[in-house]
Amino acid sequence: MSYARLLPCLLAAACTFDDAGIGGGSEGGSSSGGAADTSAGDTTAPPVCTPGERSCEGHDVRVCTPAGDGWMIEPCAADEACNGEICVPTSEIHVVTEVLAPAQVGLEYAATLEAGGGAGSYSWSVEGAPAGLALDPGGALGGIPELAGDYVLDVVVEDAEGESASRKLSLAVHSEPLTILTPPDLGATDEGLEFVRPLIAQGGLQPYGWFLVGGAPPAGVFLDAAGVLTGVPTEPGSFDFTVRVVDVADPPGWDELAFQLDVELRPLSIVGTNVLDLLAFKVVTLPLLAIVPGIPVPYSTQLEADGGLKPYTWTEQPVPDALTFLVTEAGVPDGLTLEPDGTLSGAVDNTDQVITVGIPLSPISLTGFFFFAEVADSQDPAETQSALFLIPTVPVG
Repeated sequence: MSYARLLPCLLAAACTFDDAGIGGGSEGGSSSGGAADTSAGDTTAPPVCTPGERSCEGHDVRVCTPAGDGWMIEPCAADEACNGEICVPTSEIHVVTEVLAPAQVGLEYAATLEAGGGAGSYSWSVEGAPAGLALDPGGALGGIPELAGDYVLDVVVEDAEGESASRKLSLAVHSEPLTILTPPDLGATDEGLEFVRPLIAQGGLQPYGWFLVGGAPPAGVFLDAAGVLTGVPTEPGSFDFTVRVVDVADPPGWDELAFQLDVELRPLSIVGTNVLDLLAFKVVTLPLLAIVPGIPVPYSTQLEADGGLKPYTWTEQPVPDALTFLVTEAGVPDGLTLEPDGTLSGAVDNTDQVITVGIPLSPISLTGFFFFAEVADSQDPAETQSALFLIPTVPVG
């Protein structure tokens, strides 16, 4: 089983194993290749070569067996060498080079071919060289290969008298090494806001698989198998973690890199669905409370803040002096209680504390219960914000 087939189901945690190998993990254990064949099937191994095919194997000649299931070696004598597909005297021209070192896409490659025997100087030529590589007449094979693959080069050497010899040489061109391109410093994001950052790699053999091998991203942020960091960070700080990427080559290529992500607190603020400005103060309008005199009317709502460091603590505060000339009556209405977590609840049965406030330079007037409250976050020292709150007894507008 090749790694290329194994990796996708491992990443999906959906591999099944049986005597036949590895399947896709579907219910019932059948593989992803289709319905199982219950017949005995053809167990004959596929041929590995063409019967009678000949080529060089080092100093000697190899010949494909009549059944095509392997190779036989026909050794050459001590004063002979393989030339193309036969043994020739070493005094005759022949290609000495037996093996070419592997190359890599995008990197400079150089190899020198050698010949023996013959007369005078040699001249070389080649067919089947990968794109980006060339063989000069002096036997220097070089360049920058462009495409990965397994190539068979048919090299020919000719001496000064026109005698020639040939040999097939295998050359493996590997893909670019798998490399993570995303810079290690991921910068900063805000606590409580959606964070999405795809990690980028190149080289190797796609598709890639990504996973953590050390440390941890901020709570609320996760790395998926496609290499995307996503989530809503729930705590501030500087977070270091190491990520590895693997490809589906056989054997697999991989790279890993240590990353840093900073999570910052956003400024603390009081928020609401209906917010007005009154002079230099914020007025937050809460849900409507319809009073029925003498009958306690249940009421419950939640004061809301954003940013800062949770949890928050809410307290009622006196109305600032700058507002007292407009807000002449203020305070959480009798029957309601403001809890430290910002819950405002209870029941109200009278309108004694209801007033009407006109917004300066505006046709808008506000009628209802007014109170002033402050929210503090959990930093030390705490960040605070305050606002004037309105529980309207008639619609605002």
